[in-house]
Amino acid sequence: MPIPPPAVIAPFDTLESVLNVARTRLNDAIASLGGDILTDTQPFTGTMTNSAWRKLQAYLANLGYSNYKRKFWATAMPVTATFDPSQPNIWTWTSYFDGTSYWSSPVINVLPFDLICPLYVRERQTGSNSRFIAMKYMADGLIETRKYPWNRQWEWKNNGIYLPGTTTSVDLEVEYAAYDADFVTTNNILGNPSAFPVLTPANMYVPIMRCQSALANFLCAEALIGRDEDGATSAAAGCVAEAKEDAKLVMNNEVKLKQRTPVQRGAYSSRGRGRGSVYGNQY
Repeated sequence: MPIPPPAVIAPFDTLESVLNVARTRLNDAIASLGGDILTDTQPFTGTMTNSAWRKLQAYLANLGYSNYKRKFWATAMPVTATFDPSQPNIWTWTSYFDGTSYWSSPVINVLPFDLICPLYVRERQTGSNSRFIAMKYMADGLIETRKYPWNRQWEWKNNGIYLPGTTTSVDLEVEYAAYDADFVTTNNILGNPSAFPVLTPANMYVPIMRCQSALANFLCAEALIGRDEDGATSAAAGCVAEAKEDAKLVMNNEVKLKQRTPVQRGAYSSRGRGRGSVYGNQY
């Protein structure tokens, strides 16, 4: 019987390494790197860590970090159950309303729980294996019209995607702003000692490459905000500024990729004229 390969862990920083950097910068690692105040088992450490984690994600997302723009596909969405033009179909994290009834998972695909809001929605008829066609975002509300085999338009409001509804089943493609989940806490203490294997900051990974310093600085700011000491507020502001500079360095790796210019030369044949590279526009 073949032996399965060992589990491979991506080369991310551990949460423990981030906490160690934060303790060092806060002068809380004099007696032990595990800290005297900001320890793994303090009930406030989990809250501060997750608050700092959310702030780092929000800042990177505002810079355009690609990890927080994701895609989701839903197949064979229900047809509309009403032909009333004023009654939309509504798609949320928990259900799909077809105008009369609510459908829920696992019968249909609900919106993913890491979705903050959709950026665009595309559709195609189920079973067609054709390209997805972009739908128009209606900022001022859906246009009331008769039901067709296509939605053609969509609206985001009240934490749901509003659609006209279709007379045939469609597949939907959604690109959306996303987030990473909080770190696991038990009674607000980082980790879950009852889990198998034991879950602690030492084996909890931060899913952003080389973000140790940025997250540690956001965590330092969280710790300093609550201190009733002279200069604590300004020190916290300084940590936030440092965290943002560190986050920009993380983002710069993607900026280099996005600024890269293809260098493939144009095709020699007459069929390639006007199209540039063989990897250029094919339509």
